[in-house]
Amino acid sequence: MTATSTAVPFPRLNQRLEVAVGDRGGSAQYFSRLVEETSDTLRISAPEFEGETLELREGSPLRLWYTQGGGYWCLKSLVRTVYQKDGETFLEISRDGDVNRAQRRNHVRVDVSLLLHARVEQHVGEAGEDADSPRITGDRVKAVTRNVSGGGINFRTPVKLVDGDKIVVTFYLPEHGGDITSRAKVVHAHPDPERPEQYIVACSFERMAITDRERIIRFLFFRQRELAGRKKVMR
Repeated sequence: MTATSTAVPFPRLNQRLEVAVGDRGGSAQYFSRLVEETSDTLRISAPEFEGETLELREGSPLRLWYTQGGGYWCLKSLVRTVYQKDGETFLEISRDGDVNRAQRRNHVRVDVSLLLHARVEQHVGEAGEDADSPRITGDRVKAVTRNVSGGGINFRTPVKLVDGDKIVVTFYLPEHGGDITSRAKVVHAHPDPERPEQYIVACSFERMAITDRERIIRFLFFRQRELAGRKKVMR
């Protein structure tokens, strides 16, 4: 599928983009925004992260990820032109590169411990159990995250949840905009083999605001670089 297909949605003007260098491998490490478009090009701000600007030249391959039309997309393209405007650097890239629907698992996933609160909206129940059991439905869940990505969250909790449960999660991103609240669906839950009284729960976010997902991804990139810096110091 190519960008010339009318079935492929492109990012909106001013929408944030996740950017990686190269045409394969690795994950996004920079952010950019779509500032203008023509019939055959997209013009984006120079990719940057925490004040560090990615230096590129004509012909450099890029991969851009963005959410649009209810999906998560990856555009593989080449830099056509690097230019300056009003003292800022911009890139003009080809819009006829390959565009593919990406899987949420392509999101950066980082191990991090954050306090999480959840409320059970819908409990699917198990054999011999009332699905509307007040013991579960409406229950408040306290947990600690094990890892987080832009597409979902994994946490440990003493409350027994099962695959398919619908919950509302709230967790705090230190120094990155405060609380995040989102509906989520339990995709896998099982007893913690190391702590029998606890359960490990993996959830996928549902109907999360794009701005909140961007905040999560920004926090995770920052955390990833922070951890990489610590490893270098330890060496």
